[in-house]
Amino acid sequence: MSIEISAPLPEYRSEKPWWYGEGLSALLLGVLSMVAGLVVAVVWREVAPMVQGVVSISDGQKSAYYENPETKGFVGQDGTFGICGAVAAVLLALIAFNWFRRRGPVGAGLALGGAGLGAAYFASWFGTWLGPGHGSIVASAQNVGNNGLFDLPLQLSATGVIWLWPAIAVGLYFLLMLVFGPNDPDPDEAHPAFPQWADPVDLTAPGPVPDQSGQGSEEARN
Repeated sequence: MSIEISAPLPEYRSEKPWWYGEGLSALLLGVLSMVAGLVVAVVWREVAPMVQGVVSISDGQKSAYYENPETKGFVGQDGTFGICGAVAAVLLALIAFNWFRRRGPVGAGLALGGAGLGAAYFASWFGTWLGPGHGSIVASAQNVGNNGLFDLPLQLSATGVIWLWPAIAVGLYFLLMLVFGPNDPDPDEAHPAFPQWADPVDLTAPGPVPDQSGQGSEEARN
């Protein structure tokens, strides 16, 4: 006669380190921010107002000047870039909130800040490269004759506009998490004010009442 004893196999749990979720959220938002930077660069190139220059050739020397020295075109280019970056920041913050609203990882907020800053710099550089002369005045005016007009390269006069992107993204993300994010457990439920006995005592039943303090057991032993 043989007796078979079958013990349940231990349940395998793949416990991931605490930084796994933070790193994954940061990586996803970093890639998405760079894609958004590419889109912002293309839109900025197409929408931003252009500033024109004029070519002057004298004694075989070729020079370029602003057609209108008091032009507000560069201010318009800064404003257009700021609007495009703000729209991208709002969209990224909303996407991050919808993805991670149940966990609220801090890594997502850090990624929105760091990757947003890098994406803004990338968008300004790539948008300038897409513009006239790939960012070079000499290349833009190369085939322009005397007194001819040409479009100057795109540029950001106020570099502080770049910081608008990460500031809006991080601020909006943490604001949404603060208002609509996961709630902390109720302290009354986590730590009850009164102790809970494992086995309730029936005081109406016949027999000795158990002594919870342990004194009765000591007297019995004595």
